[in-house]
Amino acid sequence: MTRGPRAHGSPVRLMSAAPPRSGPLQAAIEALARALAYPAVAGTGAEAGIAAVYSERITRDLTVGEARLLESITETRERGLALCRAGRIHAGATLIARARATLTRADIGEEAFVLSDSFLCAGEGFVHFKSDRPDAAVSSMFEAIDRCRDLRDAWGYPVEGRRIHLACNATRVRAGAGRHEESPVVLAQLLNLIATSDRRFWPYPDLEYLSAPDPLGDDARWELTDQVLAIVSRLAPEVLGRVTAALPSHPPGHEPHPLAARARCFTEAIRAHASGDFEAFLSLCAEFAPPGPRHLPRAARHLAERLPLKAVTGTARR
Repeated sequence: MTRGPRAHGSPVRLMSAAPPRSGPLQAAIEALARALAYPAVAGTGAEAGIAAVYSERITRDLTVGEARLLESITETRERGLALCRAGRIHAGATLIARARATLTRADIGEEAFVLSDSFLCAGEGFVHFKSDRPDAAVSSMFEAIDRCRDLRDAWGYPVEGRRIHLACNATRVRAGAGRHEESPVVLAQLLNLIATSDRRFWPYPDLEYLSAPDPLGDDARWELTDQVLAIVSRLAPEVLGRVTAALPSHPPGHEPHPLAARARCFTEAIRAHASGDFEAFLSLCAEFAPPGPRHLPRAARHLAERLPLKAVTGTARR
């Protein structure tokens, strides 16, 4: 999904409270600038990149004719998505529909069909999203998640990161449509799932696969956490507490998982900003971005955009 407008359509805001001491503000600016200076990891959410992961399987398991057909459908789909991202939604939707028609007419095996269909469903969801049809967008994304279940159970494809990405997109659409009742708990469950790989946190048990989950790499965990936190930043302020309430607490004397700790810190920072607690917001910004390469660039940018305008000019717009 492409990046949408800031939460509630508002521009970068200045706090109405009295200016903070220069120390906390400077610490927040330096921490966020440091976080934004690191290069981003490869995007786990890029459908084209995910499809490339499957290329070895396609070459090994499918016929030459099936592989060529899937490549053609993929090229048509990606051109359609690029047009939609550029604002040419009708032209993009036409290409996505052409890819769907090609797949519908194709005489191919079940594995090839399900694999191609899984990406087409996600592409159709994006078209619905850009066309302001949130219900249809969410429905298509859940269809794509269902195809992930088929790919895992029947053929052993790695799908864990992709289904989390799709669930993020579905929740983003719902939050963007002002449906904040379910979103906070789903986002917290996804954060817990990413940090722990405990399948009881998967928010859609009717779409769970039966086989063992494929492991998420460390880069994928940080990238997916960043995706979820970008959606948290768009939630209505009054429901943010439900996200932190659903995050696990850690026993006394034990350090929390770094992903869970950063997620809690980010959510509390967004809450502090929404409530006008400037000192707490700056303190949490500094805590959110400790030194080191483990970073969450989208989330850091959302925090930087909430700094006073002078600080934003030097930090968030780099």
